[in-house]
Amino acid sequence: MSRGPDWSSYLAARATALSCAGPDVAAASIGRAQVRLQAYLGMGEEEAHAQARRSFLYAGDQAFHDQLLASGSPDLLRVIVERTNADDFPGARERTRGALAVTLHYGLATSILPLWLAKASGSGRVAQVAVIQNSRRNPDVMLSTQRHAQLAACGFPFADLDIARLGELAVMRRALATLRQDGIVLIFADGQLPQASAKRTSTCRLGRGSLVLPRGAEWLARSAEVPLLPLLLRPRGDGNAMVSLSSYAPGQARRALQALVDAAMDFDPAPWSRWCCTADHF
Repeated sequence: MSRGPDWSSYLAARATALSCAGPDVAAASIGRAQVRLQAYLGMGEEEAHAQARRSFLYAGDQAFHDQLLASGSPDLLRVIVERTNADDFPGARERTRGALAVTLHYGLATSILPLWLAKASGSGRVAQVAVIQNSRRNPDVMLSTQRHAQLAACGFPFADLDIARLGELAVMRRALATLRQDGIVLIFADGQLPQASAKRTSTCRLGRGSLVLPRGAEWLARSAEVPLLPLLLRPRGDGNAMVSLSSYAPGQARRALQALVDAAMDFDPAPWSRWCCTADHF
């Protein structure tokens, strides 16, 4: 695929972002990840160290793309989305019914996946799109009202449902309304990890341990009577590929989440620290 000057500048800036951390910060981060990879995934020291280094790079790449979403050129974002291959997206085939898309903070999913769905909505491939997020722990990840309007005007229309700003009840009501109007709601299953002792949770296997996830996805799917669509974003060359797993019935939320975790870990365990970093019990 040909590269224009904007794309070449993007790749150069991306490479620079991955090398900007100081050696002490990098060593400490890699060391923490290595210990966890050995303890929970049973990796040998050499393999764990290699994956920990990659985990550190993934974290930097994610931060770079979060910033790009917040302030980057909409034209460049459009190119990145267009280079995200998604040949078989069930939501585009089943347009007569809403769907709950579930994903993890895996790779670039946080920034690119909402834009891909929004672009599909703007082009008529899917109905309206809403994204559930929570800025309570990190308000910097949320888009400003002006930025959200700018993205919508540039072909990326989606409803931004921030739990910290709107409240959980209001977010769930708006999400239900979107689903019942045959829209797609994207939820990050690991967006608000509960403690192991919390009630109304769903437990998934992860290596030698378990990952406790909230049951918001299950409640939404059951209440709206829509299928769950597990989605992952994987790197492919300089671009990305969106992977759609099999859809699951509303009552099969735990199976959908387990399939999502398994697909992520089987493909590449390096990004795992990103979506388990707040799981103190794991």
